[in-house]
Amino acid sequence: MTFTGSIIEVAAADPGRLALAGDGERVTYGDLRDACTRIRSGIEQLLADRPTGRTDAETGGVPIVAVSLSRAIDVARWISGVTSFRAIVAVLDPLWPESHRLETIRRVDPALVVTDDAGFEAALAELEPWSGTAVSLSDFEALAAAAPASAGPEVRPRDEPFLLLFTSGTTDLPKGFLRSRGSWDHNVRISRMYLGAEEGMATIAPGPVSYSLTLYALVEVLATGGSLHLQSGFDAAAAVRTIEQERVERFVGVPAMLLALVTVAERSSAGTNALRSLRTVITGGANQSERIRSVFESAVPGARLRSYYGASEIGFIGFSDTGDGTRLTPFHGVEVSVRDDAGAAVPDGEVGTLHVRVASAVERYVSATSDERITDTEGWSSVHDLAAVEAGHLVLAGRAGDIAVSGGHKVSLPQVERALATVPGCESCCAVALPDASLGSIVAVVVEGDAETVPPKQRMQQDLRRLLAPQFVPQRYYRAAQLPRTAGGKIRRVAVAELVADGTAERL
Repeated sequence: MTFTGSIIEVAAADPGRLALAGDGERVTYGDLRDACTRIRSGIEQLLADRPTGRTDAETGGVPIVAVSLSRAIDVARWISGVTSFRAIVAVLDPLWPESHRLETIRRVDPALVVTDDAGFEAALAELEPWSGTAVSLSDFEALAAAAPASAGPEVRPRDEPFLLLFTSGTTDLPKGFLRSRGSWDHNVRISRMYLGAEEGMATIAPGPVSYSLTLYALVEVLATGGSLHLQSGFDAAAAVRTIEQERVERFVGVPAMLLALVTVAERSSAGTNALRSLRTVITGGANQSERIRSVFESAVPGARLRSYYGASEIGFIGFSDTGDGTRLTPFHGVEVSVRDDAGAAVPDGEVGTLHVRVASAVERYVSATSDERITDTEGWSSVHDLAAVEAGHLVLAGRAGDIAVSGGHKVSLPQVERALATVPGCESCCAVALPDASLGSIVAVVVEGDAETVPPKQRMQQDLRRLLAPQFVPQRYYRAAQLPRTAGGKIRRVAVAELVADGTAERL
């Protein structure tokens, strides 16, 4: 069943079934079908005389509708509505700097932008060159209510683009790429096979829908006729209440959320029984440390915890049910090749650049955002992650920026973090490379917490000397009250290094 097809079918057979919940709202499948109809009505009214856009050659003439909205429930409703007919939805993270959002609009040239940010709407009115239309969410809703009723949601051809996704726009200008409907049909099949997306299941995905992990959860849940509970910002106490009261069976989020859920549940009147309805827990988007796994599995033994690795431009690559999540089993249909800088395959066990061949991969970025290819002419794709192949498994080593060269040794910063995260009190940490006149760089770690929770430097050193090769053991240790993160919860390594450089992080 396709994403829109499922909305149509469930709305006809069981219109009262819950589709979406969050931000104080509950949206049934009947409500969602009606919302899709209204959104289509308003867009068709606004774009009746749309001029040819600069990206039409790449979209096949399908118009792009960009949304920059603060509430997760609104974003989910709009994704459902825009993609339910011949249109492409682009979700802009409202936490991106306004300059990033404006430049992205200028480059990808959407026909329409819908926002609940009055300042952003005003800036769009002055944006050149851009010939599209900007409208506030409230004005659109009034216009759509008065517009002639549209034909409503429909199942579209599978080779038609329906999503314009972006790489992170936190520090660099985001690169955009188009997803076809068929490519995400493939991903939904993987979710059914491996990631617990069963028919009618209740899932909670407490993160911004602009973040690909949550956005994909929306697609897979609605494609399987399930119910998705959302949060505009992660609130562990509210998430635990929702899981307990709604008997939520499945969780999708970044690994750090699991510790927060367990901590809050343990303090509740029900204890960790508040989480007992969970059957499947899926994490992605960040390192799944062995300690997080151990703590969560002990607290919620009835749930299966599976971490997965993928890239938005490529799709699902591999999964892990044990350890720190870096030793992966490739998903069905995934071929992997690890190569050196010259493009030659490296021996098993040796780290190189990962290349993947899979049906869901994207060929290239939208040309106005990057001239870089993602997939070569033989179907091999890469986003420049580093890995090794060992006995048929894929072992992750991070990205090129995650490797520090210290005294001639290549040090994997994610490997340092995974080891440190096993030390109680160091679950949230980040390793960075600092410049050094004699060694080129040295490894430092920054642990999130206060003097009460972060262990002494000597304890961390002692444990890391036991867990790591000598050249991997950090030379400096710092503490920060809060580590900078993206909207989706990923720790921003570059920003952490800035905390050290400007003295914000306390040296231990």
